[in-house]
Amino acid sequence: MKYVIPAAIAIGVGLITLLSYLVQNSQLLAIRLILTDWAVILGGLAVLVGLINLLLVHTRRIQAQARGWFYSLITSGAALMTLILGIVEGIGRDTPALYQQTSVTRLLFSGVLVTSQAALAVLVMFFLIVGAVRMLRSRADLWSVGFLAVVIITLIGWIPLQFIAPLNGFREWLIRVPASAGARGILIGVALGTIAIGIRVLTGSERPYKD
Repeated sequence: MKYVIPAAIAIGVGLITLLSYLVQNSQLLAIRLILTDWAVILGGLAVLVGLINLLLVHTRRIQAQARGWFYSLITSGAALMTLILGIVEGIGRDTPALYQQTSVTRLLFSGVLVTSQAALAVLVMFFLIVGAVRMLRSRADLWSVGFLAVVIITLIGWIPLQFIAPLNGFREWLIRVPASAGARGILIGVALGTIAIGIRVLTGSERPYKD
């Protein structure tokens, strides 16, 4: 009985959101926008709760002088500094500090986070090459050779040299045709899975709020 009200709320919100896309009605659209705003607020609160939990966990590690506590200190300090800067720079302004060209928050985002993402992307390519070589050594078949060849051609094709222009064109074809086809297949699978989960939630078969 205690799950009836959460189930009714979840099914009602899902039906209203779905109907607002299928039926052109201004009242349904207004309700959907309100529900979407609530979802954004709840998502922001969830991120804030996650940040507080992160600080509490690393604070305990620092107090206990656990192994790697210095990295916990750096993580906690960086999280607090970013949070405080974002709050201070956002006071009295219409747009968030992240979207302001002269803000320190944007400088930290582009100088630290984007750079870290680029470094991680480079590591991903390195691990792809290592994985391809290991796969070739353990099981030398046509698929292993093809995978290693595609990785090497893709990497070499980025080099801006004139004599490897044909490789650059082949790399562009690999990204435009096979890679795009695979990515679209993955997106279609994700969409079908999302639809299936949505139907299960609307019918009450899936109840994530019970956890």
